[in-house]
Amino acid sequence: MTGGWISLALFLLPQISTAGTGLVVNELYYDHPGADAGYEFVELLNASGADAALDGLTLEFHNGSGTGWTVVWRLDTPVTLANDALFVIGGASVSPAPDVTVALALQNGPDAVRIVAGDGTVLDVVGYGGLDDPAYVETLGAAPVSAGQSIARTPDGTDTGDNALDFLPADPTPGRFNVARYDVAIALAAGTPAREALDGPGDAHLAVELVSLGIADVAAASVSVSVRDSTTTTTSVAATAHNTGVIVPGGVERVPLAVTVGAGYHWLVIDAHHALDERSGNDRVTAVRRAGRIPVLVSEVWSAPRDGCPQFVELYNAGAGPVDVTGWSLRDTRGRPVTLAVDSLVLEARGFLAVTSSPSALVACVPGAPASRVVGVDGSWPAFNRSGSDVADSVVVYDARGIGVDAVAYPPLPSGTSGRSLERIDLYDGTRVAVWRLSPAPGGCTPGTRNDASLYAIPPRGTLAVAPNPFSPWSGELLRIAVDDDAVVARVALCVFDVDGRRVIAIGSARALPAVFLWDGRDDGGARVRPGLYVLACEEFLADGARYAVLKAVVGCAPPAR
Repeated sequence: MTGGWISLALFLLPQISTAGTGLVVNELYYDHPGADAGYEFVELLNASGADAALDGLTLEFHNGSGTGWTVVWRLDTPVTLANDALFVIGGASVSPAPDVTVALALQNGPDAVRIVAGDGTVLDVVGYGGLDDPAYVETLGAAPVSAGQSIARTPDGTDTGDNALDFLPADPTPGRFNVARYDVAIALAAGTPAREALDGPGDAHLAVELVSLGIADVAAASVSVSVRDSTTTTTSVAATAHNTGVIVPGGVERVPLAVTVGAGYHWLVIDAHHALDERSGNDRVTAVRRAGRIPVLVSEVWSAPRDGCPQFVELYNAGAGPVDVTGWSLRDTRGRPVTLAVDSLVLEARGFLAVTSSPSALVACVPGAPASRVVGVDGSWPAFNRSGSDVADSVVVYDARGIGVDAVAYPPLPSGTSGRSLERIDLYDGTRVAVWRLSPAPGGCTPGTRNDASLYAIPPRGTLAVAPNPFSPWSGELLRIAVDDDAVVARVALCVFDVDGRRVIAIGSARALPAVFLWDGRDDGGARVRPGLYVLACEEFLADGARYAVLKAVVGCAPPAR
């Protein structure tokens, strides 16, 4: 095969009509962004229904500003093109490499190309770029396209004898069908998040969807799915699977996968491979999993600060070791996450960190707030709500890889309590339900410092932990009650009884342990109870409703100060 410019004057015919002749120009790329040289191509398709001999075939170009045709390439070596096969003539920069490399210099229109058999028969004519001369187009020329687009027969081989109808703008696909026969795409299935935290090492369960975007059936077991687990140190194939049934065009098959992961971060690269796949750009998805909890909790929210003071959210490291919070972010229920404005920051064990829109303003507003434990954010502050029905707003905290660390909803503030923050009571690693109280601090909040009313240790299993005991509801104290027990416990219900066994109040129930309850010293009717001793009874139930155990504690209710 040879290529180059060969000038040849040919006689013009008054009208072009080559519909249905079999060998057609299937795709044409003539306008590359920037310089066109090396990127242009003409793709041929044998749509005749039988093998076709291309001996002596020529590709010819018509300059729309002139007359006649110029041969830009001639096939000198015998070639047989199989039925439904493609043949690409193009420049050196075409990828994948064309069957024949030729510097085409087609120009960007209005122009035309045609292919002519060795015996002089015109097999196909394509006018493009707005050409409307009936001597050089089939009925009407294909409409102009933007730089970087090709014109392509859609579906492949469609030839009605009208270039304007047969060709549509397309992304270039040299050597591949314009409408894929086989195109298996992979996506994470509904319910499988791209990023997720696992409680600890074990099996990460996820699912993908295989979608047939081609026009041919995908045979059963012809798609292999592999998961490569990449950590910071190793990469290995962690799981494999196949499609179990035939996937029809437009059909979807869900493929479940399970990957055993150790502690730490895992980048799970999931590939779908089909031997006949024609589109590789949709054959991979990635999921990130973090195995192991990060013991950082939202510990305080100042959603209704005093005038001139900024809101803040406080974080607490409930773990026994330091945690690098560089690159962490937080958001409210509706907003996008904003990142902590620090280049490097480690939160020490049992340490607190206040995050706000203006660190200097917060330190100035709250005497005693440690400036070293107050940081700002990059971007617009989320503006946490202070009012609502059962929930005012939520705080969601993410690590540097966008995986959740803690997510809590907090209640609306009662009227007349502006300037006071909400402090979280249950500040121990492993807590599942946030319990809040209004800050009793003189300044209304405690950014970056310890919350005196909070519980910092998980209660011993099988016991009720109460504090303070005795407590004085007359001075505004709340009794904090914590309970934990065996994993078989599915629900707990807490009530208060007087020493004569009469029920004073049903405080509440919980389905997640450890759990924390608060009692303000009032009965079911809302009246303060008399000073004296009271019995807390926590009933524990199994999943089938059977009672498992009853935990009890005696608490003293102190009289009002005189």
